[in-house]
Amino acid sequence: MAFDGLSWYRLKRPVSEEEQAARLAIGQPASDTPKDDRSVFSMSDTCLEVRNGTYSEKGWGVFAFMLPGLGSLAALAFILWLMTHLPPIYEQRGQQGLMYGALGFFLLVALCFSGLGIWALTRDCFNYISKPVRFDRRNRMIYAFKHNGPGGVVSVPWDSAFLYVERKPRQGLARTTPRMVRCLVLDEKGLVKDTFSVGTRVVLAFDESSVGGQEVMKILYQDFEFYRRFMEEGPASVPPVTEFLPRGASLRNSLRLNFEGWSALTNSRNPMVWLVMGIGVLPAFVFSLMQWFAQLTCREPVWPENIERACNAEAPSKGLPV
Repeated sequence: MAFDGLSWYRLKRPVSEEEQAARLAIGQPASDTPKDDRSVFSMSDTCLEVRNGTYSEKGWGVFAFMLPGLGSLAALAFILWLMTHLPPIYEQRGQQGLMYGALGFFLLVALCFSGLGIWALTRDCFNYISKPVRFDRRNRMIYAFKHNGPGGVVSVPWDSAFLYVERKPRQGLARTTPRMVRCLVLDEKGLVKDTFSVGTRVVLAFDESSVGGQEVMKILYQDFEFYRRFMEEGPASVPPVTEFLPRGASLRNSLRLNFEGWSALTNSRNPMVWLVMGIGVLPAFVFSLMQWFAQLTCREPVWPENIERACNAEAPSKGLPV
């Protein structure tokens, strides 16, 4: 089992038919227009460093801890207090054992929810600000950062990488469907031994086949096409990056992530659009603060020296298209 953000993925299994059908061919364009969706940290002639699909999800772990987590911890403290200050009336009625049994059950439930909240918090906080992915044109490799130290980077040859569009089921109260590009790392038997997400993450509120769904999916395909053309044709084949992502904690960047697209909505004269914006502005701002707080508790990723050497822009790159 492997975790990517708050989601877990089963390993030591064959590739499913759904994953096979959604595979992206690196030799064929995914979109007519390559365009990064504010997903690039840095770019040189030979190396492109981008975010992974869970980059914009940071903050949900803090949210899970603040609501069910803190509530469960408060319930846990209250139950422990009750168990040590049980009213004498229950002993007089001979119900002391029954009450301890009931309190013990609720204590177990509170422990489980508290543990879940703490686990979610540690997925966001005291971890890494980001877990970037590097595309190395010179050696035709993909490097996915997992953690600092030995064994902390997953390396996959570009030409044999199994990249596909991950389609998660509808979830949450809004019944939205996340989409992102995922890479499956396969062993010699074709079984999945590791996995990581690549690039931007989009969320569909409509069916993928609808006009609105196709417009959202276009963002995902354009983002992947930016990486594909960089690897296949060189940096001259893609448009310049308009804005690089900051490597450290940034409140401005968190606000940009959560309010992206709102400027276009402000031009609308539809009162319902303004009503929705008015309702959503406070949750979006609060989530931006939680995302920023989570980043402040995290450390920056440090690439191993061998990966830095492989991606060194000053190394010779003869034969590569530019």
